Amino acid sequence: MVREQNPTSYKLQLGAALERFRLHAGLPRKAAADELGCSEGKIGTIERGDVAIRAAELKVVLDLYGVTGDERADVEHLAAEAKRRRPRTPWGSVIPDRLKKFFTTEETAVKIEAYLPELLHGLVQTEAYARAVLSTNSAFRPEEVERLVDARMARQTLLESSDAPALTLAVPEAVVRGQVGGPVVMAEQLAHLRRLARRPEITIRVIPTSLGAHAGSGLPFTILTPPQGRRRMVYVETLTDGLFVDEPLRVAKYETAFRELMGVALSPTASVALLATVAGQL
Repeated sequence: MVREQNPTSYKLQLGAALERFRLHAGLPRKAAADELGCSEGKIGTIERGDVAIRAAELKVVLDLYGVTGDERADVEHLAAEAKRRRPRTPWGSVIPDRLKKFFTTEETAVKIEAYLPELLHGLVQTEAYARAVLSTNSAFRPEEVERLVDARMARQTLLESSDAPALTLAVPEAVVRGQVGGPVVMAEQLAHLRRLARRPEITIRVIPTSLGAHAGSGLPFTILTPPQGRRRMVYVETLTDGLFVDEPLRVAKYETAFRELMGVALSPTASVALLATVAGQL
């Protein structure tokens, strides 16, 4: 199964194409901004694929860049698809706005690297584990918890596609030995992690408790690599907010922290062996 194209991926392709045509025309962003009567920042958000572009504005910039023929038709098709509305889902209304951008960015990423100090990453949680985690939030009614669990399971179909992203997780040993949902839930979850770790595109590395403090202590973060060579970004989530970091120097600090985590983590083989050991102790 290949990942289905969605408005987010079309916006990324559209933005990359418009940037390529602008550069080929030898024009700075300011030229496009002046032609549209907008800020350079807006041109940047379009070229990064953060937003779509209106048909009238697209015509103006394509004329400015001298794009014609089949190339123009291809870009116009991308723009039309980027404006398409996503089909409604039963869980859409219960997902916080701060997570919606993260989900759309995650589903188009070609590489995902993450460290969460307290829980397993949502992409590898079993249904029972996810339910146990979400049920602790008193802000959610029971029916909302079930819809959020459904959303999390739907999100994981990303890993079933033939072009699934490379996923690397740094997992604290304390998380592996935790009792989220109780022994039965954890036994199922650990077995699921061992199955996932057999896939060539998924790497699970355990951070031993004996290590003590390390580069990621207390700092949950996810590094996302977009397609088409776009700039990497980091997602940081708190209790009330979800923040994207895309300034290169700041992103580099997270990349360094993750490399250091990989340097002290157990090997993939030793990590899977530990998962089996912990499961046997439940």
